[in-house]
Amino acid sequence: MSGQRPEATDDAGAALRQSGASPLRPGDPRRVGPWVPVALLGSGGMGRVYLARPADDGPGLVAVKVIRPEYAEDPRFRRRFEREAAVHARLRMPYAPRLCGTGFDDDLLWMATDYIPGFDLAETVREDAPLTTDSVWRLVADLGQALAGLCAEDIVHRDLKPSNVLLSVHGAHVIDFGVSKAADASAITGTGNRVGTPAYMSPEHLKEGRSDIRSDVFSLAGTLIYAATGRAPFGDGTGVDVMHRVVYENANPEVLGEITAADPDLGRLLTACLAKEPAERPTPQELIDAAAARTVPAAWPEPLGVNLLARQQAYETLRRLPVATLARPSRASRWSLSRGPPAPFRPRRATGAGRTAAAARRARTRTGASPRAEGRYGSPPPPSACVLAAATYWSLGNRPRPPTLRNRHPLGTTVPPRRPRAPPSAPAA
Repeated sequence: MSGQRPEATDDAGAALRQSGASPLRPGDPRRVGPWVPVALLGSGGMGRVYLARPADDGPGLVAVKVIRPEYAEDPRFRRRFEREAAVHARLRMPYAPRLCGTGFDDDLLWMATDYIPGFDLAETVREDAPLTTDSVWRLVADLGQALAGLCAEDIVHRDLKPSNVLLSVHGAHVIDFGVSKAADASAITGTGNRVGTPAYMSPEHLKEGRSDIRSDVFSLAGTLIYAATGRAPFGDGTGVDVMHRVVYENANPEVLGEITAADPDLGRLLTACLAKEPAERPTPQELIDAAAARTVPAAWPEPLGVNLLARQQAYETLRRLPVATLARPSRASRWSLSRGPPAPFRPRRATGAGRTAAAARRARTRTGASPRAEGRYGSPPPPSACVLAAATYWSLGNRPRPPTLRNRHPLGTTVPPRRPRAPPSAPAA
């Protein structure tokens, strides 16, 4: 018998659910450098990100990015990964996660940064609604400070977009420096290649491949416009049409007009940030000064504030529990964790561009669906009556099956389709 209290394992399961993490899978590593993964935060084509604790039961939580082996062995990718680690090591500000370590151990290429409990901006707008103009001004203040910190270290992010902005109880943070570079360093991409997300890239980066802090200001403006309206200023997508609009056309006047109608000062500031000429855009310090002249709220609006507080409380619980408790939660905790996190409270009504998306979310709520429980955590919808009827129809053999590999004769001829069964004859009198 172990010395673990039942309350501790129950606390671990509840906190992991509230953190939005998924349970570990059989093939996931049990040790990454000095860290012990306790849950899965996310995955993608390049690898997976784990929520981890120090193996020596020290306090704290980290997010460990583990790269897939096929990429870890690629020298070109290794250089990009090492550059990302070097950028993280130079950052010393509260608006970006701190680098906690990196290494290449047992064929695992990994990087650990501080875990920031929160939601990314894209998820927040998509699941809740666009932010109020007061909250957007808070983003201007926090992200302006983040860009000023990058500028002080001669670092260009090059992929600033809503999904790379993390909201927490302490403010806004910039994450994912995978395509960032030092201003005095050359990119490792080939000639003509452009890294980043076209809908939020600057014109000079798309046309010439050059970027500096003013390019990040342009990307920040697109991110802030999305936060206020739920729409990108030049449309969404990765195609040539989006790139053409970014380089040669003005931002969507309807989107900017919506912001200007609600807050003329904010509309003018964002319009200036979207200037085609980099020299005409405001500097990060000018963004900070513009936000300082406004009354910036100290807390996020509801229901975002409530959800962030719950995630912060889960973080405070997890960071002090023993590693053994987190790595081996009780059977009931594992089962409940696999069901996904509980649906957060979302009473706020959306206005403007977010009204249609919010109406769809309210419709899902009325049917019992949880907005955050869908997708990764949600169960697939039950088959419709039409699907069940079709399956029954085919299974009873009431229709000839098309010739497939299953009903072909070994010599190559097709087996005749099965005839429908004749109804049973009436018994003789």
